[in-house]
Parts: sequence; C-alpha cells; structure tokens
Amino acid sequence: MPIRRPSASVLRGCFVLALAIIFILAMIPMAVVPEVVSFQDKLHHTAAFAVLMLLGRGGWPARTTALVVGLIGYGVLIEVCQHLLTANRVGEFRDVVADSLGVAIGWLLGRSSALRRQC
Repeated sequence: MPIRRPSASVLRGCFVLALAIIFILAMIPMAVVPEVVSFQDKLHHTAAFAVLMLLGRGGWPARTTALVVGLIGYGVLIEVCQHLLTANRVGEFRDVVADSLGVAIGWLLGRSSALRRQC
C-alpha cells in the first residue's frame, strides 16, 4: 500500500506548531545536553529549519520564495529575541547562518521530492 502524502492543511498546521515549539525552545533556559560534537548546536538549528522548510513547502508549494525569506527572517527574530528578552541566551550570527543552511537543505530535499513525483 503506497504511503499517502498528508494534505496541505495538515502540513500547514504542523508548520505553525513547529514554529511555536522552536520559538519556545529557543527562549527557555538551555538544557544540559551531552555534547557529542563541538558544533552540535548548529546542527540543531540546521535540522529545525530544514524541517520547517519541508513542512512549509508542503503546505504552501507555490510560495517557496516567501517561505525562504520568511524563515530566514524568523531565524533573525529568534536571535534578536534571545539577545533582548532572555538573561541566559545570546543571539549569534552563526545561528542565523545555520538556520539559513537548514532552509537551503529543506528546499533541496523538497525540490528533489517534487521532481521524483513528476517522473
């Protein structure tokens, strides 16, 4: 039995939920997570934004440019909020770079998936 793709409305709901969860996780005090690699935090940023891009692209397939710009702006917003609104977090430019890389990876994965569906 083939796996059915979730509807655009389900993907949109998951996108909005993921936006909220990522913002909350970015604002709360940092948990002590065993560090496996020195750039582990950047991997978390990249993965989160790749997932956001995939969900967003599935929910709004015709609005890819707006998603790219919006998600990069969202990454900047998170870093500004961390800098201004928290005492235990700092905004980092490298986090925005990792977020942008995640958006690009999500875009590429979504693009390759769309190309496979056309064949």
